[in-house]
Amino acid sequence: RFHQAAADGRLLASHNANGWPLREGFQRVLSLRNRGVRFMEARRIAAAESGKRPAPVVDLVVCFCAERLVWLRAMHSMPWREPEDRVETMRSNVALRLYHKCPPTTPEGEQAERERLVREWGDFFHTVEVRFVVDAVRADDCSAYLAYVVDRYETLPDYAVFLHADAPEHIPSLELLTDTVFAASRGFLPEETGFAHLAHNHVLHGCDDPKGACNRGHGYEFQRMWKDVFGSSFSPSLSAGDVQSYCCVQFLVRRDRIRLRPVSFYRRALAYFGESAESYYALFPARGFIMLGDTLGRTPCQHAMYIWHAVFGEALRLPRRQNDPKIPLFMKLVNIEVEALSDSQLD
Repeated sequence: RFHQAAADGRLLASHNANGWPLREGFQRVLSLRNRGVRFMEARRIAAAESGKRPAPVVDLVVCFCAERLVWLRAMHSMPWREPEDRVETMRSNVALRLYHKCPPTTPEGEQAERERLVREWGDFFHTVEVRFVVDAVRADDCSAYLAYVVDRYETLPDYAVFLHADAPEHIPSLELLTDTVFAASRGFLPEETGFAHLAHNHVLHGCDDPKGACNRGHGYEFQRMWKDVFGSSFSPSLSAGDVQSYCCVQFLVRRDRIRLRPVSFYRRALAYFGESAESYYALFPARGFIMLGDTLGRTPCQHAMYIWHAVFGEALRLPRRQNDPKIPLFMKLVNIEVEALSDSQLD
């Protein structure tokens, strides 16, 4: 409307005064900058007083098997961007927690693999830790992420960023990831950003045809999984469009959001997805068997990708990043989706 007024010659001083609140925007940017400065100064003082190295501010929690992790080098610098020094911030404020889903078969092999990964990445981050996770039946990121929360519940950093080892395949731009981690590690994220998906595909569930392809597999399986995980007597419906989120489970969570639920919740969920076959048995009313296709497709964890935001306190219908007022502008601009052209919110 602003551009239309300019084109029609109807632009008045009041449009500028009452339109885009530039002054408020600049004040907000400066307040976040000052917040980050105060945050880093508080860490410096605490370290000086205690004589100890401060704990990390951000944990990168990576579900890993045998993938190439070269993209982690981008946390220090991006070859196609102007040089900027993030090396010291990563070494001081960010830890790498590798949750290894393909462990060697002997204790000696595990130790050699752990030493290899620590040797390769130890100079890049505050801490590098390798934790082997063995599933009763394939559970992929479900058991990796839940194992991390159970392991670190009492010692969580300010933020945890949960990622697959092939994260660049799921994130629209490495800058979205690296800038988010840097901002979180320096105290620049606004208070209202407690959870943020980093993947690029926002999935809209639901359709008008009850027998349509968009509703297949979204009935009994998802609702049973929801009830089992949350301990509820009812569940939302994917086919009715009750739940909307991003696919592929790459996201940032603040510590207080994780602690909205007691550690016992995460222990039960870990037992459900990873330490037993319960999540697979629950796929069918007639329990006690597991189909090969579900194992190869890790069906329970595929359904679970649409519940993480609810676990960490977000509304069931998570908006696109570009429309979410809790997400800072730099995280929105990287991946403005084509749906913005038809969004009624932008009218």
